[in-house]
Amino acid sequence: MAAFSPDQIDELKQRASISQVFERAGFRLRGAGNVRWCLSPFNAEKTPSCKVDEGRGSFYCFSSGQSGDVVDAIMHFRGVRFREAVEQLGGVQPVSDDERAVYAQRCREQREREAAEAAKTRSAVERMFAAAAPIAGTHAEAYFRARGLECIDRMSADLRFAPRLRYQGFRDEDDPDGTDLGEFPAVLAAIRDVDRAVIGIHRTYLDPERPAKLRPPGDQTRNKAKKVFGKAGGGLIWLSPMAEKLAMGEGIETSQSAYELGLVDESWAIASAVSLGNLAGGSTGTVPHPTRKRPDGKPYLIPNGEPDHDRPGVILPDQVEEVRLLGDGDSEQVMTRARLVVAGRRFRELERRVFVSMAPVDTDWNDQLQIVRRS
Repeated sequence: MAAFSPDQIDELKQRASISQVFERAGFRLRGAGNVRWCLSPFNAEKTPSCKVDEGRGSFYCFSSGQSGDVVDAIMHFRGVRFREAVEQLGGVQPVSDDERAVYAQRCREQREREAAEAAKTRSAVERMFAAAAPIAGTHAEAYFRARGLECIDRMSADLRFAPRLRYQGFRDEDDPDGTDLGEFPAVLAAIRDVDRAVIGIHRTYLDPERPAKLRPPGDQTRNKAKKVFGKAGGGLIWLSPMAEKLAMGEGIETSQSAYELGLVDESWAIASAVSLGNLAGGSTGTVPHPTRKRPDGKPYLIPNGEPDHDRPGVILPDQVEEVRLLGDGDSEQVMTRARLVVAGRRFRELERRVFVSMAPVDTDWNDQLQIVRRS
């Protein structure tokens, strides 16, 4: 079966409307212009947190961290693979030599813009991280200690503290673009790609007065204490030196707690995958959630358990031979386990040994650590 050419896919994406795809899937879009909002297709919520950008042909869900283009949207909503999604969007069309030249030029210009934006962002990421201080003796260390975590050297090499960091967020639920909402202290964590280059910064904003996460001002649905600047996809936050065995969870606190609880010893590397979606990577399709329904009565969709190796999420270093996946028990369990199945199968297909450690229901590994610390 012949593969689609890049210019055919580009023509299809130009022709398809991502707003119409969402509306036909039962999502009511709010707002005017190219950028509109709807309820998350991935999580139950009452206030819209999913941004649908008609101009860019993309979506981003703030509540789940999921994103993609019009083809990704069809794949999720209908539980189909890439080729089926392309056909359901009307299929590819013959492209003339003149059209091919136009698309090729458009792609070159897009790549140049993206390369320039990526270089600008990478430079800003490096400056932000270099300007921050080690966490020892700071409000960041107090935050981790309040969570029951010891700021040992092997954990904190890629963590920094910024006493005042700008917070960009949404003033209220009707704010479409976001604005400057002030400056707050923050923990910064380097997100590194498989070659150890810093590709992004994970920021945990802190309450200025207490060693706790910030309750951000403005729209409480979209404004989060934890945010990413730069890229996270494919990367990891390393909380130790690299090793042949790696334990990783979604968050910094969960991952480090597993080490301090003794689930793994010093021979293991520890890392945070930043998000469950990045830990798992993409799946080849979706299936209906067995119990949860959207407001329109249709079921939410969850990964089908089959990894899509074209959307891999975390890229493991060649050195890693064994992986322990750390699952939270306080997140939606069906979705969490479905994503862990995708991750486990993906890593096993890459010839890694894989094990899963799930926290007890309604808790995560940091909750368990704090229980131990109090006993």
